[in-house]
Amino acid sequence: MPEFRYAREELLKAAAERKGVTVSAYLRSLADAALVAEGFPVGEQQYCLVRGGELVATGFKPSKDEDGGVWLPIENEDNQPFDPAQHWRLKPLPLRLDGERVVRVYPVVPKSMEHA
Repeated sequence: MPEFRYAREELLKAAAERKGVTVSAYLRSLADAALVAEGFPVGEQQYCLVRGGELVATGFKPSKDEDGGVWLPIENEDNQPFDPAQHWRLKPLPLRLDGERVVRVYPVVPKSMEHA
């Protein structure tokens, strides 16, 4: 793939950092917002197959489970309120079953003084 060059690279880096995400994730979010504004559906819901109280598999388009499992939507949460100016969002913890919900928790940690 050819390298992408854009005259506003530093602005994109600053905007992504302010949101606490990578530049590529920030660009994807901008593209998704533009597509939604144009009326296109984006962002597939991710699901987790739960069978007997155990998390078995994840996927985007669940099919019927022949062994009696149920596909539940995965809900994303932060472990505390997130402020992009003050926090970093880390990689998610392993999925957990919370009653009738499957939850993916993202740890939120304060930025050090050198990044604030």
